[in-house]
Amino acid sequence: MSSTMTLRSGEDLYNSFRDGDNDAFETLVYMYEDELSQFIYGTIRDFHETEHLVIDTFTQLILNKKAFKGSSTLKTYIFGIAKNLMSQHMKKRKREQHISFEEISNLNFDNGETMCSLVEKSDRKDNLIAAMQELKKEYHAVLVLLYFEGMSYRQAGEAMKKSEKQIKDLAYRAKAALKKKLEHNGTF
Repeated sequence: MSSTMTLRSGEDLYNSFRDGDNDAFETLVYMYEDELSQFIYGTIRDFHETEHLVIDTFTQLILNKKAFKGSSTLKTYIFGIAKNLMSQHMKKRKREQHISFEEISNLNFDNGETMCSLVEKSDRKDNLIAAMQELKKEYHAVLVLLYFEGMSYRQAGEAMKKSEKQIKDLAYRAKAALKKKLEHNGTF
């Protein structure tokens, strides 16, 4: 992969792929695969199924290559595809979603600090993980998209098929639910 190829935006690579450049698609996969895997694994907590859903997400991107119109970022669009596939998967599986410590530890905040370094500053990391695992699926998803993936309210809304106002309300309730769980456990 050339260094100029890695500096191109996801949208630019996608347009090249739509025009027949298969190398651009490979670069897109390389660009988004890790974050997408972390997002999916954080919900379903199964490495084997995560691999399948990542492949299915990129397969949907190939099969519907004319569907992306650019009204959102490509990352938001890809995460939206993954969210829909995960919802279908979770309906079949009927299991509670979880967030892994690996997912939390590898994500960065705006100030450059990782969640792992923030959590390790206290002795509450196990309680935080347990509290995150107990949240409703929608609460977990909105927190991951906003705070771990760094999406805006608008982008998270597009990924979850909700309005920006609904995402703001959902995020508020999710943070309150997480705070309540942490207070209940005596860790906040």
